[in-house]
Amino acid sequence: MTLVHLPVRILPVLSHGWHDLEISYSGQLPDGHPALVLSRMRFDGKRYPLNPSLPPAEPLPHATGQSALSPDSPVH
Repeated sequence: MTLVHLPVRILPVLSHGWHDLEISYSGQLPDGHPALVLSRMRFDGKRYPLNPSLPPAEPLPHATGQSALSPDSPVH
């Protein structure tokens, strides 16, 4: 995936047997101000979408998932 900022969160919803992911990335608010934006990434049976800023990624209004990778995570 491109544009990803930590944390990456796991959502409780499954798509094709894999958890949906909550991805944050640098984007813009509707008023044009820069902001950290959240998107839901659904597994399509083969892979997750590559870019959280484009469909089929779906915007999320707020963080709801369980953190899987965070800035202090040992995995980078």
